[in-house]
Amino acid sequence: MSSRPFHVALTKGARYDSVLRHKTELESTSVQLNVVEVPTSDDEAVDILSGFHGVVWTHCPYRLTPFDQLPDLVGVLAPTVGVDHVDLGAATEAGVVVGHLPAFATEQTADIVMFLILGAVRRVPQAIEQWRQGKRTISDWEGAVDHLGDMRGGVLALIGFGRIARAVAARAQAFGTTCIAYAPTVSEWEVTSHGVRRVGLEEAFREADIVSLHLPLTDATYHFVDESLIGLMKPTAVLINVARGAVVDEEALVRALRAGRIAGAGLDVFESEPPDPENPLVNMSNVIWTPHAGGSTDIAINRVGQGSIEQIAWMAEGYWPRHIANPDVVPRVKLRRRGYKDSETP
Repeated sequence: MSSRPFHVALTKGARYDSVLRHKTELESTSVQLNVVEVPTSDDEAVDILSGFHGVVWTHCPYRLTPFDQLPDLVGVLAPTVGVDHVDLGAATEAGVVVGHLPAFATEQTADIVMFLILGAVRRVPQAIEQWRQGKRTISDWEGAVDHLGDMRGGVLALIGFGRIARAVAARAQAFGTTCIAYAPTVSEWEVTSHGVRRVGLEEAFREADIVSLHLPLTDATYHFVDESLIGLMKPTAVLINVARGAVVDEEALVRALRAGRIAGAGLDVFESEPPDPENPLVNMSNVIWTPHAGGSTDIAINRVGQGSIEQIAWMAEGYWPRHIANPDVVPRVKLRRRGYKDSETP
């Protein structure tokens, strides 16, 4: 790629300030970084992003789509694990490379999963609700909370078996929990090498005391967990979701929780974010939740900024990003793979 300036738009969305903190690291590169407002429509996206070669597309409600109307765009860096806020099909068709940061908060998100699992299994929200109602001694609230669960001897079903699910499995096993996984895209030996048994989808939901979701949000996984799958769960089981809110049919989940068809849920994500204060799921005594806080630690947030700057600089220098969300893309400009020779003579 030429030494001419590589103009990059940084959208003013989630954690954009963490990217700005690393701006000085671009001083020796051809990148010129400009902060822009987050578009809310295709027309705004074209208007705001025209002329840019790269975009750091921070997480926001609008899904970036009109790549065919942005002829100068070489690549997009989504500083997130999931890239559902980018239309990957449209990007691939237009020859725009989409990079992302799938490993910036693996351990931190797994920690939040365990927080939600422990809270849901031990019925922490229900116990607190009983306390608020005046049942404040152990004997009072303990008798009013149905089925106080235990991690030891329980079964955790991991739906999806990527980085975060594997980190959760290691933590849960340390608590004495047996782990199973529905992982159609992962080989059996790879699952079993983590001490986890691979099972079918329905078996996972039927056997589990805890179902933890680790799926990307795609057209195929939208409302993947629906009334029928929730209906397979034990009445004492809990559902955990730290993936994307729309992987679960929230209305079906609310009905199941209200009817006592499952015991509880632990949620870090919602179909609409931030969740509406009127959303039943943030007001139910059998739900423990966090406001999409899986990657919210100082270390992880710093990685968002550092990784974004690093990867957009790679693209500016004519390299593929480290992690490619649309690996089938034929890029608009020829990109190289970084290797040992390149690292020796940058």
